[in-house]
Amino acid sequence: MASNKGLTLKDYNWINGKCRSIAKLEAHGVTDKFIRNELYVLGVFAFRQFHKVGMPADILYPSLTSQPQPKELETV
Repeated sequence: MASNKGLTLKDYNWINGKCRSIAKLEAHGVTDKFIRNELYVLGVFAFRQFHKVGMPADILYPSLTSQPQPKELETV
C-alpha cells in the first residue's frame, strides 16, 4: 500500500539545492538573520511537504491546519 506521506525525489532535490544555496550565502557574508529566515522556510517546506499539505498562505503559521497557499503562487 502506498503511503500518502513522505517526501518525493523532487522534494529531496529542492531541499538539497536550498541547503547548498544557504551554505553559499553564509560563505559570502550574508547576515545571520537572513540565513535564519532561509532555514526557517526550509524547515516549514520539509514539514508541510512531508504531510502533503503544501506551503501555508502565511509562512508565520506553519500548522498543518493552516490554509495552503493558492496553487498559482506555488513555485515547487
